[in-house]
Order: sequence, then structure tokens, then C-alpha cells
Amino acid sequence: MRNGRFKYVYSFIVFIGLLMVVGLQAQAANQESIYAITGTIEDSQEVPVSEAHVLAYSAGDPEPIAETETNEDGSWVLGFDKTPKAPISIHINRPHFQETEFALQDSQIQDLIEDRILRLETIVLPREITAAFWAASIIFIGVLLVIALERLHSTTAALLGFSAVMFTSFIGAAVYPDLFIMGFERALEYINWEVIFLVLGMMIIIAVIERTGIFQWTAFQAYRISRGKIWLLVLIMIFITAVASALLDNFTTMLLMTPISLQIALAVGINPLALIIPLVLASNVGWISTLIGTPTNILIGAYADIGFTDFLTNQTPGVLLALFALSGYVLYHYRSEWSKREAGISEKLYARLEENARIREMGPLWKSGVVFVFVIIGFIIAEQYHFAPAVPAMIGATALL
Repeated sequence: MRNGRFKYVYSFIVFIGLLMVVGLQAQAANQESIYAITGTIEDSQEVPVSEAHVLAYSAGDPEPIAETETNEDGSWVLGFDKTPKAPISIHINRPHFQETEFALQDSQIQDLIEDRILRLETIVLPREITAAFWAASIIFIGVLLVIALERLHSTTAALLGFSAVMFTSFIGAAVYPDLFIMGFERALEYINWEVIFLVLGMMIIIAVIERTGIFQWTAFQAYRISRGKIWLLVLIMIFITAVASALLDNFTTMLLMTPISLQIALAVGINPLALIIPLVLASNVGWISTLIGTPTNILIGAYADIGFTDFLTNQTPGVLLALFALSGYVLYHYRSEWSKREAGISEKLYARLEENARIREMGPLWKSGVVFVFVIIGFIIAEQYHFAPAVPAMIGATALL
């Protein structure tokens, strides 16, 4: 009984094996009958052209005998399941580029038949200025004007511009094809989710830290350390602002530092601009040194594959030199303000400043501080293990939430 079952199993295995052998032989036979033409397409600036439509036509055949699209690196492959016959012409078209057509030479076709593959030289596809170019330019300039004139919120203006691009591409192009700017799927490819999640994670972390009042407390401590020497207060505030902008975000840093700086400037009797303007300049210098200092650095790091330590080691020396030069300029430019003598701050006003700068939530401060340190360590580790900086940012944000 057992031997009979074994024979059935053995016969089934042999049958499956024979089917696999026959299938592999058939696949090999099919592969032998495949011919391919391959190449790459670039624009006039040697940038690969993706999503270009490549078609091959044979004489007397209105339908293409093969067609494909270029990859992100501009490469393409046309496959033929039977021996190609001369003459063969290649047609290349893509929106915003000039349509290109050329015929293969007899020697090239002969090489294709003999070698089963023909590698063409890089094809340069010239750009073409169409109605879509002018439509996109007008939309872009319009969005900038709306933002500059503050007619709409910047986010609303950007969404309005995106809607105008999509409307022109789909509705306008249906009437006049040259108005096509881009498809929706292509628009989604321009969204860098790594950048979005990194910004999202850092914004959550900053929001939690800001609630503790640590920034206002730091500014007030700078005033206490300066002991009434306004020039020393400015230098300390420049340093604090630069470091905060490098580790957090320059926009958020200024939103947090400005109120307490304004109060201190009015309390000691100097022009508030003499304190706020140097902090703005220090913020614009400080964020350059790290990957997370501003969304601009995050975008550069994502597209150019530049890590946190790369920014820190290469940018910090220049930032320190810039801060040194900035400090000298500020001390000279506002020298008349530093020479002012204030009679003194009343105890009531001093108490108000101290109250406004009080750390409100000590527990969350320690927790957020520990999490933030681990997030910074995560940025450094991310480069060694090749994972996105958005990962430690989102983990830290989740932990704080």
C-alpha cells in the first residue's frame, strides 16, 4: 500500500519536472527570437528625459511594430518578437519636447539581425516652447504675486496655482493639446514624502518643547547674565538664536524669541530693532549648519543625499565665521544704542519679565529634552544605516505625543 502511494507521488514529481523542463526550453526558444534596440535620451543640458514615448515603424505598416517609454535615467528598450525588416524608423515624442524621427541605416539593421541587439548613441531631444510653457509661467508668476500682495494665505495661493495647472492640463489641453503641462500622476512624483514627514515630525517636537517656555526662560537668563551690559546681551542672544535655529527651525525660533526680546528692549530703553534685527540675521545664519535648520536644507539633503553630519561638519566653520562677522557689524552699526544708560528696571517690571519667562511645565521639558537628544542621535545613526532622517523624527514626535 505504501509502495503504491510512493509510486504515485514519484510519478507526479517526475511529471512536474518534465513540464518545467519543457517550459524552460520554450522560454529559451522565445528568448532566441527576441531582438532589441536600446539607447538613452537626454535634453540639451544632458539631463535624462523620462516618460518619452519611443515607437518603431516598419515600411508600409501604419501601426508601430514596437513601442516603449523611457525610464527615469532616460534609458529605453524596444523589443521585437520576430526578425525586423528594413526600413525601420524610430519616432520619439514627449510633451514640451520637439518630436524626433530618424531611420535606421542598413548597416545598423544588419547588426541588429546578427547580434540581436542594437545599441544606439545618446539621442538629444530639444525642448520646445509651447503654449504650456507660457501658461505655466503665468500661473507661477500669478501665485508669487498673490503671496507677495497677501491677497490670500500662502497655502491657499499654492493650492490655487496647482488647481490652475491641473485645469489647464486637462480641460485646456482637451481644446488645445499644446496647453498640456503635466498629468496628475506626474505631479504626485514631485512630492517628497521624506521631506514632508521630517518637517511634520520636527514641527510636533518643536510644538511640545515650545509649550514648556524654555525659549523665553533662556532669553531672560541671557539678560540676567549680561548684568545690564546691552552689547553683551546682544552677543549672547545672537549665539542662542543661532543654535536654536540650527537645531529647530528659524521661523519658529524667531516667533518664540521676538516677544521676550521686545519686552527686554523696551525695559532697558533701547530701540527694539537694535535687538530683534540682529536676532533675525543670526537666525538666517544659524540654520545653514544643520539638515533640520530649515525646509530648504531638508530638500537639499533629500535630493542630493546629504546627511546630518555632512551638513554639520561642512557648514559649521563657515557659520561660525559668519556669526563672528555679524557680531562685529552689529556692535558697530548699533553702537549708539549700546551707549545709552537706563535708570534701571523697576522691581514690578522685572517680576513681570521673570514671570513671563518662567518654565511652565518642567516634566514635559525633561521628557522632550531627552527625546530630542535621541532624535539628534537618530539623525547621525541614519547616515550609517541608510534610512531616512524622517524615521527618527516621526518616532520622536510619536513618543512626545
